Amino acid sequence: MEEIMQSNSFFIIPLTIAYGSICGLWFWLDKNGKSWNLESIKSSTHPWLDFGIALVVCIAVMGVGQLFSAGYLIPRTENTIINQALIWPLNNVIIFSPIFFVLIIRKQDLNTIFISTNQILRKLALGFVASIIGIVIFTGIRGEWARIPEIFTSSAQLKTLSNFPAIFFENVALAFLFVRLKWATGTKWAIGIPAILFAFAHVPGSIAEGDPIGHILTFFFLTGGLTTFILYTAYRSRDIIWLGVVHYLMDVTIKAFG
Repeated sequence: MEEIMQSNSFFIIPLTIAYGSICGLWFWLDKNGKSWNLESIKSSTHPWLDFGIALVVCIAVMGVGQLFSAGYLIPRTENTIINQALIWPLNNVIIFSPIFFVLIIRKQDLNTIFISTNQILRKLALGFVASIIGIVIFTGIRGEWARIPEIFTSSAQLKTLSNFPAIFFENVALAFLFVRLKWATGTKWAIGIPAILFAFAHVPGSIAEGDPIGHILTFFFLTGGLTTFILYTAYRSRDIIWLGVVHYLMDVTIKAFG
């Protein structure tokens, strides 16, 4: 499979412009800040407790994920279709189930993980349209417009679609942690801390590869800025449904999975 996800400008610049345009579309559609009739999210009476629980839950999710990797959850069968359509999605439900157990125990609404069925069809339509824009921009900048039919064909195949639950639950986990970090530290830190950490995460690899300082700094600011904009958009839209569609189709575009 062709390698697209690389630490170079030919990947990060088109990706930044594509995702930036996608997020910009939401703000353009929500000019007056009221067009989506967003639900308010209640504050926590014990914010640091909830943040601490969120950290424990994230560790638990990773732990259950390791159990899956070791073959201790629902085992795969010899039937590829059953594995893709049933086993892999169900294992993802199990892996991320600690999040939903906490919501039940703490009596917290689904909107504290940015999930709401309010205007669901509009959200799905936005996710699809925004994805088309992102795909056209990403492939266009890279001179790969010919890949667009292949991207949509691949995205509709069971082998690829079976990855959607994992991608969606990743968004659930990020929203779960983000909201609780926001409760504890405020919006600016909840956006800034993950953005800085994500940007720094790529620095050791770039240094090890001997990349020039200009490339490292450019990659740092682009990834940090992009993460900031995406998190701010998620916070303002308070929804991971449309972003889940975008995340899935853009991951297909950059060949994030086989």
